[in-house]
Amino acid sequence: MNKYRISVIIPVFNLEKYLHRCIDSLLNQSFCGIEIIMVDDESTDNSGKIADEFACKNDNVKVFHIKRGGVSNARNYGVQHSNGDYIAFLDGDDYVNKDIYKELYMAITSQKADIAFCDVIKVHENGIKEEIESLNLEGGIVPVGKYLKDGKYMQLAWNKLYKREIWDRFSFESKYFEDLLLVPEIISKSNSIVYVKKYLNYYFIRDKSISRTFSKENYMHKINAYKNVIENVNEIYKDELVYWIVNNILDCIKRKELYFFREEFISFLQSISEEIIDNRYKADLIDSEIEGILYKNRE
Repeated sequence: MNKYRISVIIPVFNLEKYLHRCIDSLLNQSFCGIEIIMVDDESTDNSGKIADEFACKNDNVKVFHIKRGGVSNARNYGVQHSNGDYIAFLDGDDYVNKDIYKELYMAITSQKADIAFCDVIKVHENGIKEEIESLNLEGGIVPVGKYLKDGKYMQLAWNKLYKREIWDRFSFESKYFEDLLLVPEIISKSNSIVYVKKYLNYYFIRDKSISRTFSKENYMHKINAYKNVIENVNEIYKDELVYWIVNNILDCIKRKELYFFREEFISFLQSISEEIIDNRYKADLIDSEIEGILYKNRE
């Protein structure tokens, strides 16, 4: 019998300031049977050494040192070398509540779901914490389409627990916005998902992280990710995903720090105008602002 019910995969690259907090939060879990897998992506600081020290002191901690290949490659490597019946991901600068995997495991097994997810606490570098409710519904089995349409942080990999079989069919592929490219597709092709309505995952915001870098190149990668996920999502839920993407784009357009990318966002929305106009939720989606964007420069 497999002694590890959950494998937690952590890609590590130059995280010496944060790694102790992350791994300590995993070692202090109330749930037994957790395998912790750190994949050191050729760090140039002391992250690899810190990871090795944890492995020497804890039998359930494994460390792999690989050539630099990015987050997607490190996660895939971790999955391939894991033993758990269920898979979770955690970023090395984030941390978790001591009950997260007990709660997610109880939910996913009792409901026979493919994915379990929970609420998130956003932690800023200045110490301010912000509670993010994943979905405006009660906990339990929730409609896949509802989560794709209205889910907060729906596209991120780390506040979730997955059946292992999912990763026999899917893997991370991109160096940029790897979660956005894959997680919505996985959700759309799941039979059932379950919501644990508790704030159990701490998402640490680093100003210099890739997802916080305000460059044209970075946001063009994000737009390309939106395009690809629309193509790959289960057709049944395409309207829900387009609704979610349009609202995300509108939020980006309204942010002052992203003003210089406004034209790129508008061009993308115009490129999916048919999906917006034919969307089953267009009554909620199309207002005067969207109409102005869709028909700009069109006679």
